[in-house]
Amino acid sequence: MSDTRALIEQLAGRANAVRPLPSPMKRTVAWTLGAFVLIAVMAASYGLRPDLLAALSQPAQALEWTGSVLTGVFAAYATFQISIPGRSPSWAWLPALPLAMWLGGIGLGCLHDFAIQGPAAFAFQTHSGECARAIIAMSLPLALVMAIMVRHAGVVRPAPTAMLAVLSAAALCSAGVSLFHSGENALMSLVWHFGAVTLLSLISVLFGGKVFSWIGHARRA
Repeated sequence: MSDTRALIEQLAGRANAVRPLPSPMKRTVAWTLGAFVLIAVMAASYGLRPDLLAALSQPAQALEWTGSVLTGVFAAYATFQISIPGRSPSWAWLPALPLAMWLGGIGLGCLHDFAIQGPAAFAFQTHSGECARAIIAMSLPLALVMAIMVRHAGVVRPAPTAMLAVLSAAALCSAGVSLFHSGENALMSLVWHFGAVTLLSLISVLFGGKVFSWIGHARRA
């Protein structure tokens, strides 16, 4: 018994204090501010679109843009929640409402374009693909930063955590690209903006585990 007590005291004496993680809210604020800085730099380098205020004054585009921003913020908070062991996986559904708002805004935009232009509103615009490339290029570094912030999730919920991280980054970048890219109809916004976000999110589900393993914590576990 004395040997056991001595061993416990010895182990306790060698133990290092564990610094608790900041709260999900604090990490969400920090990451979102970083994302806003990157988006602001990109918007400043390209220049804001001249019709930005006029575009956002239209209900459909305002709803679409606001839904995109809220999807990014809510998905970030959900990421930091579900990456903590013991937290409810139901947090993953947090971005569902703003995601529906985003899709609703695009749908209203399609109806508005059709009412004005008729079938021409659904013409496929290949030049609009530039915005999808911009969203992907901006999203990847932001998603990687968030993955590093929740690298412990590699042994908890790697796939949904990776998906929410990418969804958050891509949704915010989609809103950011809308600040300096114009000339596309609502259908192209669905194809290129929402399509790029959806594609990146699905890919993250497939490779989320490998990403967290590469970061290191899942492999060490």
